[in-house]
Amino acid sequence: MDTREIVLAALRETEVFDFIAQFCFDCIPHVFAGDRKAFLDWKHLLSKLLEVDPACLVFVGSSAIGVSLNPSKGFRLFDSSSDIDVAVVSHYHFTVSWRFLRSNGHRRMHVDARTRTAWDEHVSRFIYWGTVATDRLLGILPFGKQWLDALGTMSRQAPTVGRDINLRIYSDHESLRAYQVQSAVRARQELLSGGQTNATIP
Repeated sequence: MDTREIVLAALRETEVFDFIAQFCFDCIPHVFAGDRKAFLDWKHLLSKLLEVDPACLVFVGSSAIGVSLNPSKGFRLFDSSSDIDVAVVSHYHFTVSWRFLRSNGHRRMHVDARTRTAWDEHVSRFIYWGTVATDRLLGILPFGKQWLDALGTMSRQAPTVGRDINLRIYSDHESLRAYQVQSAVRARQELLSGGQTNATIP
């Protein structure tokens, strides 16, 4: 079986918590092709640039699993056009972000429409899950420039050269696990129902 068949078979047959552990949390991310040293070196450099502990960085999405769990993308394989998604588990950065969004509501009308939509989504949905999707808000957050510079550096490091790297902040590991489990449950439901192209996972 190829990577896609292995992942989808496990998604169908494995308990969701075990699936997330096996293919996301307790493995070398797919993008590193089994090279543990390259993975640790990459993660240590990013942690230094972001000023977080390396243990706070977790690859998610297709760069971790090898297959997108988004049914609307047809559970496609990680390929040369795929983004790199990294979770940053940091209560400090989550709190700074949420306080900024909460305290600067008046600034919503002075940003572009895409940023304003993302701001509203965080108030109504993402904050419930203890997460901040910085790919849409990083430019306005207090630590945004530092993190944007870090992403520029990492996009010049193998094996992520030239790829878009997205960071999503989670308040704690429980929030990260809950969000990933929720996404896997939705993907599994779509897979088992045969409706692989209709659902959208946030």
